[in-house]
Amino acid sequence: EGTTLLIRAMIAAAAADGRIDEREQQAILGGLKQARLDGAAQQFLTREINNPATVEELANAVTSPEEAVQVYTAARIAVDPDLEEEHGFLMALADRLGIDYNLAAHIDATARSASC
Repeated sequence: EGTTLLIRAMIAAAAADGRIDEREQQAILGGLKQARLDGAAQQFLTREINNPATVEELANAVTSPEEAVQVYTAARIAVDPDLEEEHGFLMALADRLGIDYNLAAHIDATARSASC
């Protein structure tokens, strides 16, 4: 399902630096609430945090260019790309999803302005 793919992307991006901090947790929990995931959400969340998806797994689950943009955007919203590992994850994800530099920069600028 598309919603769980977006949540998986958020968790994978947040875990790229080896930990998921409080701000990242809040972003992920907000995504879960928006998705209205049921009681299985906590189990899903725990499983994904303990075993985050790889760039390849996320990209292989994407079925359209629109979904690729949604997945990249979800991952970008979840993290602070100023951290080297998270920036590297986002760049690898954009590359694998076929998102060009200009679109990635636009998504980044939008996410930065939304988080201020």
